[in-house]
Amino acid sequence: MPIEDVNRERLDSEWTTLNAVRELIRLATHGDSAKSTYDQALALGAEICPEILGDDVSLIKRAKESDVAREFRQMAQAKTRKEGKEVTALALLKEEIDEYKSLLQTARNQQKTDQIRRRLLGLERALAEIDPSTHTENQLIFRDAYLADREIPEFALGKSYRDFDLSDGNILRLRVFHPDRPEHISGADVIYERHNRKDDRVSLVAVQYKIWENKSLPLGDQRLQKQLARLKAFLCDRQMCTAGPFDHEFRFPYCSAFLRPTDRLQSPDQKLMSTGEHLPICQIEKVKSKTRRGGEMLEYRNILQMSLSHNVFEGLFTTSKLGSRTLTHQELEQLYREFDVISDKDRVLIHAQDFPALSQPDSEMLFE
Repeated sequence: MPIEDVNRERLDSEWTTLNAVRELIRLATHGDSAKSTYDQALALGAEICPEILGDDVSLIKRAKESDVAREFRQMAQAKTRKEGKEVTALALLKEEIDEYKSLLQTARNQQKTDQIRRRLLGLERALAEIDPSTHTENQLIFRDAYLADREIPEFALGKSYRDFDLSDGNILRLRVFHPDRPEHISGADVIYERHNRKDDRVSLVAVQYKIWENKSLPLGDQRLQKQLARLKAFLCDRQMCTAGPFDHEFRFPYCSAFLRPTDRLQSPDQKLMSTGEHLPICQIEKVKSKTRRGGEMLEYRNILQMSLSHNVFEGLFTTSKLGSRTLTHQELEQLYREFDVISDKDRVLIHAQDFPALSQPDSEMLFE
């Protein structure tokens, strides 16, 4: 079903954010496709940026819901208008479940209950969709870690973060920055740090997501030019792409800033898929082409000369063959001090720090 024009900006913001979260998962799991599905990205996105991908606000999440879940959301909206006070789908659903359970108790050994049981099963499945507290281990790929006390440079002082356990024993620390109104979001950035287990050195990569139409991205947009310039100033102009004393020669160039055009989602219930080409921003000038009116643009067929697929990109970065030169913590701290925030006020920024975990106490998990 085509989406109404009024929801277009909202859908674009969700879609770019969802792709950024999915890339984040792929980097953290070393490109494990089984652990980085869109469903898992939706679940993690609901945890780290609920204003954009939360269960109760996301257009994409709603479109993936069952008919029963949508039925109760509609009932809640109708009752709220009728009664003049807020009625939630969760409350209505729990009330209905209690009623059907009561009917089963009354009908025990007296009559057939197959249809009642079938309806109850559908209600309970809808409950798992509507109630955020029902997220299971399988739904959320990363679990909350012990509060990790590590002295690593902070991207923005005073900003809250959340720590997650990774399967390789590392901790993934996430900070998310985004505009107050999600519909104002025009794209997304991911800054991913990979900290070496043997020492206090780190490599990083930044990916900027931008919606394009029919695999074509006009370059004349002033906002895009400003965003690319800020990314270049943050990494390229500070010689992050120049090999340092801790680096080895057998690897790709030290490119660390990439543009990742993303196919537009035409409707919330469309099949979730997107090409994943990563183009180093320093190569844009070499692969851009002219429009019929003399403007400049990027086209899929041309960027393939220089771009990397998501599989190649993730594999090379997680094996230290792609990304910035190796930095000390002091150099990383200086980088962040000189250039506090790269993301504009109309973009989502996900800052991820992947670092070795310290020994953890034998106690219950602590949640932030």
